[in-house]
Amino acid sequence: MKKALLVGINDYPGTSNDLMGCVNDVNDVRDLLTASCGFKVEDVTLLTDRDATCANLVEALAALVREARAGDHLVFHFSGHGSQVPDSSGDEPDALDEILCPYDLDWQDKVIRDDDLNRIFAPVPPGALVEVLLDSCHSGTGLRDVVGSYRKPRFLPAPVEILPRGSSAHRVRPMKRPARCVLWTACRADQYAADALISNRYGGAFTTYFCRLVGQLGTSLTRRDLLGALRKELKGMHFNQVPQLEASRKLKRAELFAA
Repeated sequence: MKKALLVGINDYPGTSNDLMGCVNDVNDVRDLLTASCGFKVEDVTLLTDRDATCANLVEALAALVREARAGDHLVFHFSGHGSQVPDSSGDEPDALDEILCPYDLDWQDKVIRDDDLNRIFAPVPPGALVEVLLDSCHSGTGLRDVVGSYRKPRFLPAPVEILPRGSSAHRVRPMKRPARCVLWTACRADQYAADALISNRYGGAFTTYFCRLVGQLGTSLTRRDLLGALRKELKGMHFNQVPQLEASRKLKRAELFAA
């Protein structure tokens, strides 16, 4: 069985940090999965904007995992803001948890922490594969302004008053990778992921070129080869972000969306 949960959030109420390309991203990934990767339309769930609340996102992730069996392939894609909040479990050297920002973000209870992702994906049975694609920022520096184009970082700074004294958004670690998982991230831990106007259409630089390259090169290329092509393409288009791939050596050498 192949199942996917795709989340895209442009609208962040109460902030001046709305994005433009996240809903386009999840539509692009849905089209890629159903047209080229063997996913059925009815097995791909989309959550966008006001539907992508913290509660809905957690429940949808739990549902994605609940009936997983050996041999299944689960995909989770998130396009939206990333940020940091004080560590809730004491396992972070910098006292900060990396988070995904839901539509109803409140900086306390309504956040999706890296610890939450690990907890949710922990029950995935041996033999099943989880492929996670995160098109959001996990850093506080690194995106240079480019004159004449729309490029906005997908990073939402937390209110200073909730952060531990002496903490810095520059000291971050990548989102943790759950076991039995392939993790794609849009950038390094010290970089922003761009929300950009590309060919007169808004989208995440990572997601846009990920989908384009798979469309051009096909799904028979390996994950490692796709990573190299992605990095080359983004560098050639003057995006100051370097996509990352975390997986076992075997999975890196396997064909895209294959175990």
